[in-house]
Amino acid sequence: MAYIVTPPPPRKLLTSLSGFLDANKKWLKSQSTEDEGFLGQFWYRGVNQRFPNESPGVYRDLFTKRAGRLTTKGDTEEKRLRLEREMLSQFRVAGASHLNRESLTEIYFMAQHHGMPTRLLDWSTNPLAALFFACENKDDLDGMVYAMDARKVIPSLAMKDAKHKLYPGVMTMRNSFVNQAIHQSFWQELPPGTNPHVLPIRPEFIPGRVTQQSSCFTLHMHRANPVKNESLITLAVAGKKKAKIRDELHRLNINAFTIYPSLDRLSQVLTERWETSKGTP
Repeated sequence: MAYIVTPPPPRKLLTSLSGFLDANKKWLKSQSTEDEGFLGQFWYRGVNQRFPNESPGVYRDLFTKRAGRLTTKGDTEEKRLRLEREMLSQFRVAGASHLNRESLTEIYFMAQHHGMPTRLLDWSTNPLAALFFACENKDDLDGMVYAMDARKVIPSLAMKDAKHKLYPGVMTMRNSFVNQAIHQSFWQELPPGTNPHVLPIRPEFIPGRVTQQSSCFTLHMHRANPVKNESLITLAVAGKKKAKIRDELHRLNINAFTIYPSLDRLSQVLTERWETSKGTP
């Protein structure tokens, strides 16, 4: 199944912002920064509890169960694709007045942005944003931050494919192979002989949540094989220390409003900061 990989177990339980930064610094030292350029190639994903694997919406249990009830023929993977196509078609038609109707790729990213199940899995180039997500809610459970070198998502097999050769790097959302992969979710078939992969994609910087969160994505193509990324690590954050770390992050201007820039989130942060909750001045 097209997960990034089953995350490795954490090496230690982190209890502070400084401890997280030290662990991240140590990991970065073990990685190659050659040819990194301006935009970060080291990606982070924060979740507020540990799951057996990290998968995009199309591969999660609720979506898979609903896909299984479709009357269409085919295996589970084929039914997932069918349900995704049906939902995206309705999103595209009903939401037309709010979408760029000329670009299926932009529609797909908008679907992800507004909570539709897609083949996109969220990452960030900002380790502090990932730490915020790991510490958001569920203070009774340990949070997780996964870190990886995104250039190693593309497997060596793809580099040897003479017809559709891919290289170890991060793609833009305008890349022709990315467009083909996304168009498959809109009832278009891939060219004959195309091998499916998990693709690391950096969206374009535009005002809003994607830029605020330094968002990047892995796109898990239909019938892609799992990726074995040897750079992937797990940094665990103690649940009982989440509130303390959230407070430390707030002092660095990392909070629900700066991550999700909206008036609702601003009201949330103001209410939390002015209430007499534990750990809040």
